[in-house]
Amino acid sequence: MSEAAGRKVHRQRALLRLVGERTLATQADLVRALRGAGVRSTQATVSRDIVDLGLVKVARDGHHAYAPPATPFANGVERLRRFCEDYPVEAACAGNLVVLRSLPGSASTLAVALEAAGFTEIVGTIAGDDTVFVAVPHERAGVALAERLHGFGIVRHPTSREREK
Repeated sequence: MSEAAGRKVHRQRALLRLVGERTLATQADLVRALRGAGVRSTQATVSRDIVDLGLVKVARDGHHAYAPPATPFANGVERLRRFCEDYPVEAACAGNLVVLRSLPGSASTLAVALEAAGFTEIVGTIAGDDTVFVAVPHERAGVALAERLHGFGIVRHPTSREREK
């Protein structure tokens, strides 16, 4: 992962944590809170992060404040599409698993984007550092999901059965 991409992932994770813990009403509040957490940022960058993360304003303690998206599936497909535009992703099928590999430090963001997309064939995901295991009900569903993800720019590696044909 590039240094800039690593900083973005770190900053966005911190931002999600902070808006879940505190009442932060303005972008300036978000920048200050990030600075207090040891993360340097600008208002322009935070503004882009708000859009990327789908943050919303909600009533909290008598004030309006930023919060994580009300529903995890809001703009999920678009979130996945943006991720795949920003990071290289490769897919391989292994039985009822689709194994996705991306840059170090990006797997949890990819898993969240996949789950937010709401694809019904996904049973669940497990994210490591650069790898996401996507569980599906059966092998055919895995191949179908890998093909579907190819439409997002994910490079699909053929299964051993497909190579034998």
